[in-house]
Amino acid sequence: MAKTIHNLPETKGQFQTRGIVTGTKKDKFYVDKLTKTEKPFRSINFGIQFDKDATLYAGFNGMEQDSVYFFKTTKDEKTGKKSTETKKVAWKDRLTFSQDGFKLIGVNVGVQKTHDSTGKEINDKKSLTQYDACKEIADNLTDEHSVFVKGNIQYSTYNKKHQTKFEPSQISLCKDLDFDAEGFTSMADFQQVIVFTGIEKDTKVADRFIVSAKIVTYNTIEDAEFFIEDAKLANMFRKNLKPYTGIKVWGKIKVSQQTEQVVNEDECWGEENEMTKVSAPTLRELVITGADPKSIEKEVYAQNKIEEAIASINASKQAEKDFGSSDDDDWGSTDTSNSGDDDSEAW
Repeated sequence: MAKTIHNLPETKGQFQTRGIVTGTKKDKFYVDKLTKTEKPFRSINFGIQFDKDATLYAGFNGMEQDSVYFFKTTKDEKTGKKSTETKKVAWKDRLTFSQDGFKLIGVNVGVQKTHDSTGKEINDKKSLTQYDACKEIADNLTDEHSVFVKGNIQYSTYNKKHQTKFEPSQISLCKDLDFDAEGFTSMADFQQVIVFTGIEKDTKVADRFIVSAKIVTYNTIEDAEFFIEDAKLANMFRKNLKPYTGIKVWGKIKVSQQTEQVVNEDECWGEENEMTKVSAPTLRELVITGADPKSIEKEVYAQNKIEEAIASINASKQAEKDFGSSDDDDWGSTDTSNSGDDDSEAW
């Protein structure tokens, strides 16, 4: 487990979806630039339409680093236990390093087609750094491609607003999707370890409940909201969970686009002015449909430990404000969440 700056274990979350790519013609789809410290930087952002009226936006960024890491997992024939060996490799050798069984810790990308030894068309599977994956995706992914995407959910706060971002660790071409096809079922799933802090009825939506929680990241503790639409499940949360209990939950990502109508009391001639209609921000909600009682953790995220961690984070922020940061390009710890075996759909 990667060490955090506050010594609490991270409460990690993942997502997976399958849909049709959108947004590749926008300016922010692919960005390639230098940072203010003259370091090469790339980013990628695109939409995945997973149902007729629902699109999930995902993306990530990457910079040149001093080194990268490769891993190899082996299994002991006698005990059956697995062990992982890692190798540190210089950045300049990341694309040429080759040792039997070792795989780069990075993003799994399959956005080009190739053929196997039998002539069957398959995805050209590559494991790339985020920096290189941005270029690979930008060069090959276009609108209307059908893809399977999985990755990590990132939580942060910017200008006092809580943000949730979906950062892919795998992007793979899949069979063409048809939302009108018989038997089509949309996919936009998530799972997340949360620190439960409370549950109450939603005053805006009937028969719905709001779950308040804290998410522990590498260097912050974030507030987050989840929803429950099943009264029986909500009751289980109420009866069995006390505040500051850790638990693994899962469910569906719901996305909707709201349109606000600006009332114009002046009479008009002819058709209504479309410019008076304002499109509100996309509404994106994580709806819990299940939870694992075996994952309940009552001690690790106790209230006093969360409060101590928050105090430590605030003190660190104040020290940085007073004395400055030693490296304004420090993006945190290395992400090793994708270092295990991955035989999931489309990969």
